[in-house]
Amino acid sequence: MKILVTLLYRLAKADMVFWLMPPLMALLVAGTLAQRWMGLWPAMEMFFSGFVIWAGPVPLPGAYTLLGILSINVTLKFLLKSQWRMRKIGIHLSHLGTIILLLGGLLTAMTAHEYYMIIPERQETPFIYDYHERALNIFENNRQIARLDFDDIKSWNLSTLPFRLNVQSHCQNCEIKKRQEQPGYDPDQPWQGMARFMIFEAKPPEKDPEADLSALEFTVTGTEADGIYVAFDAMPGPIEFIVGEKHYTLMFGKRQSILPFSIALKDFVKDDYGGTAMARSYHSDVIIKDGSLEWPVRIEMNQPLRYRGYTFFQSSFEQSMDSETTILAVVENKGRLFPYIGSIVLSLGLILHFILSLTSRPKENRA
Repeated sequence: MKILVTLLYRLAKADMVFWLMPPLMALLVAGTLAQRWMGLWPAMEMFFSGFVIWAGPVPLPGAYTLLGILSINVTLKFLLKSQWRMRKIGIHLSHLGTIILLLGGLLTAMTAHEYYMIIPERQETPFIYDYHERALNIFENNRQIARLDFDDIKSWNLSTLPFRLNVQSHCQNCEIKKRQEQPGYDPDQPWQGMARFMIFEAKPPEKDPEADLSALEFTVTGTEADGIYVAFDAMPGPIEFIVGEKHYTLMFGKRQSILPFSIALKDFVKDDYGGTAMARSYHSDVIIKDGSLEWPVRIEMNQPLRYRGYTFFQSSFEQSMDSETTILAVVENKGRLFPYIGSIVLSLGLILHFILSLTSRPKENRA
């Protein structure tokens, strides 16, 4: 017990911040520079989204570890070392604001998700798609009955499906090749769909995981179209077959989720620089449809839409001769209010501390 109390009071000392700042700054610089060679997402995962960084066989503290110690230090300093007097209220509020900011960062790191949304003009959708994660979605008569995450492919529970599905091979990033040109090609195998023409081989991941072409090969039995299938990102069409009187559809690609409401794109407007096709600005006029409620909203490049815990940013667009499509970045962040609350409390504490320090100075020192 005595050792625990001693440890707590050591962690509460102010000098802990000075010991933590150099490794945090080194981590920030290393993670920023690594993005050039590794790509944005892998660098963030390695340097900023873990408890440990491995420098070869040597474990080093990661961002979560260092920020966790900093959070414990500030919290213990606030609880154990504070001088609870009225003239110290500014300092107390500043410490409280810092704790709120750190808690908000922790909540964001644990719960925030980033998606994107594609809406063609004059169409409506409730679907959002993950930037990085893939899934095999299975529908029965247009009703989704399973979503199998690609990252957990080894632990898929396939026993509940009304047909037998067995994964033969898969790869995170693949190269598509012509099956007929591969050694040992056997035309008598029960290839189905795109598997008649295509085979894939694994290759190193891209710097940006969004550019990876993921794929899997599997066999299906117990249907009217048994055989060997392949599925990959951006596949031109779904895999479909019949079991009894039911129609099944298999779709593989970016993992999708359904919003508790839908968004319809009424109009997409792009404003170009004079005499060029380069966009100066663009915005989407959308209609939010939530049950019986409907209302119009404009989403601009610097004016996002916030609704029901989601934030929609104008990210990009696609244009052709006869159609326009808006692409929205979607962020779900349950801790988004913490930075505002923490900043207000911290600012109020600094202002109060400044005022109280002026009023508490001896008159001869103020002269």
